[in-house]
Amino acid sequence: MKRGVFLLGLKNIKSIYISLKHIHSITELYTFANLQRTPIYNDFDLIHFNQLGQNTQTMMPPHRRNFHTIIFFKDQKTGQVNINNQKHQALTNTVLFQGTSHLFSFVRDPAVEGTIVLFSKSFLLPYITDPTLSFPFFNILNHNLFHLSNQEQQAFQQILVTMSTEKHHIPVIKPLLIALLEKSGLLYNTYSKEEKFLSKKTLLTRRYKNLVNNHFVTHKTVDYYASLLHITPNYLNEVVKSETGVSAKKHITERVLLEAQNLLLYARLDISEISHLLQFSEPTHFSKFFKKETGLTPKAYQENQQKP
Repeated sequence: MKRGVFLLGLKNIKSIYISLKHIHSITELYTFANLQRTPIYNDFDLIHFNQLGQNTQTMMPPHRRNFHTIIFFKDQKTGQVNINNQKHQALTNTVLFQGTSHLFSFVRDPAVEGTIVLFSKSFLLPYITDPTLSFPFFNILNHNLFHLSNQEQQAFQQILVTMSTEKHHIPVIKPLLIALLEKSGLLYNTYSKEEKFLSKKTLLTRRYKNLVNNHFVTHKTVDYYASLLHITPNYLNEVVKSETGVSAKKHITERVLLEAQNLLLYARLDISEISHLLQFSEPTHFSKFFKKETGLTPKAYQENQQKP
């Protein structure tokens, strides 16, 4: 198997997904960050920024995590957080959600205030089997960073304070985490202006986007996803376009392009290797695809992004 490729399953359908630096556990993350700490549980931890030691890295290179992260920034005036190819600064009263697909890096403000919650999906069993499917803000294709109003910030912080107090009691901490996620779901719905009761077309579009996120490397045609959803390609395209404003094919293209951009910027791979990982038949086909979508060749994109 080529470096950077690992297998994921979704409803007994195997697909190949691209990874750069991949961190498999909370303990491994702490080792990677040079943080001298043992998680409260193997699959859960809650830590405040002021508990980070002086030797903990203030810069983290791009990586993905095989668990979920919620970061509440009460105050961060400097520093920067990068999610995929988007840069975020001035994160006071902001909450950020990192799922297993997000490519994440940061430069931390040494004076930052806030709280980090880390958990594997096993921690939420049997109540929630897959946080990414249950909570759309963990999906790489959806919005995952929210600036909070004073009222939202107070409600969010109240749950976090209670979680911190009860963190050694699983029967208490697990429902509190679920309550935090449900509260965040309401926040997501507010920001995305979704209806309380989702229509069949909205649910179909969500299922489609989730499938694309898990299979975009091996399957790049609308026909494939339509067959999984037991509908015609024309109907799938009609629904997705009415819900999102862009075609079903465009969603596939954008997901492939996002992964290509991440690999070009952060992976130590040449263009032919990236082309192979993304399963283009020839590097020239990958280059033509990339230039068509961005106006730049892959090499020119790398050089342009590396300019100060």
